[in-house]
Amino acid sequence: MKVKYLPHQPHCFAFGGFDLQMINTLDAVIKEGVDASKLDIWSRDNNFDIIHLWGVGPHNYLVIDFAKKSRKMIVATVISSYHDTLRSKLGYYYRFFQVKQLIQYYKKIDKIVVLNNEQLSVLTKYYKVSPSKIEIIPNIIENEYFKIPIFNFFEKYGVSNYVLCTGNISSRKNQHNLALACINLNLNLVLIGNVLDGETLYGEKLETLVTKNRNIVWIRELPSGSEELVSAYYNCKVYALPSKSETQPISALEAVAMHKPLILMDRKYAHQSFYKGTTLCKSPSVKDIEQALREVLNNSKIPEENKEILNCKQEKVGNMYKACYSKLLKQSW
Repeated sequence: MKVKYLPHQPHCFAFGGFDLQMINTLDAVIKEGVDASKLDIWSRDNNFDIIHLWGVGPHNYLVIDFAKKSRKMIVATVISSYHDTLRSKLGYYYRFFQVKQLIQYYKKIDKIVVLNNEQLSVLTKYYKVSPSKIEIIPNIIENEYFKIPIFNFFEKYGVSNYVLCTGNISSRKNQHNLALACINLNLNLVLIGNVLDGETLYGEKLETLVTKNRNIVWIRELPSGSEELVSAYYNCKVYALPSKSETQPISALEAVAMHKPLILMDRKYAHQSFYKGTTLCKSPSVKDIEQALREVLNNSKIPEENKEILNCKQEKVGNMYKACYSKLLKQSW
């Protein structure tokens, strides 16, 4: 069994949680004995059984067509909206012709991987995908988040009792309003992440706040799963991600693995069982973020251990994907 991975877009232009998940999944399946590697688009060698696409859309429709002609099996891990707002539902109907085309390409794919039952329901209801074609496999949390780090975060950055938010800086993730809420409540805030391409103005607006307020520490980037990054989680008082839209935010999974109080927006993505006990923020507004922060910080209870989070460990997810590939190849024999 040979598997080739193809990313959603060149990683030099954009790299976020979905792209990190591809890299981590590739590592995980290799550790479980799968002969998997990145597809070299310049190579003419087509000696493999399965092509694993990350994301499905016009950017890889031609790849799907060629893969079918070459009798390759196709697995696709997809990003699916929950259609939990009027805007997203209207967008679905507004893009009728694009949706119709996507439905046709979903039919050509042999296995589609989603994160949870909610996304499975969306694919069956809106995109006419048979449930038998869908596999539910969660995101990976790196093993380092299940250990106590040695790194001394306070010694390097001089900040303690802080709210933490990690990930690319963007208007969707709403870090500017989170920063304003922390300023108003006189709370320390640690932000970790680079400004997403195309969000320069938003990044500059956030930079202005950081420059004027000493209670905000902005670390541009830390390596995934590094002692320093894990230590940032371990030492925080609360993890907050008042994001307007997510699928299954990995940073929030990491916070759960480290038993940290969690704040998420009251949207469909926040109601997954992995985030049980999360404090929900009513809206992206500064006022509602402040209310959520007060609610968490006034509650001295340590979050209960969520044993389901263990299903996100690298070994478990690697085995789930390995089983998916094996099942697919058996069906083709």
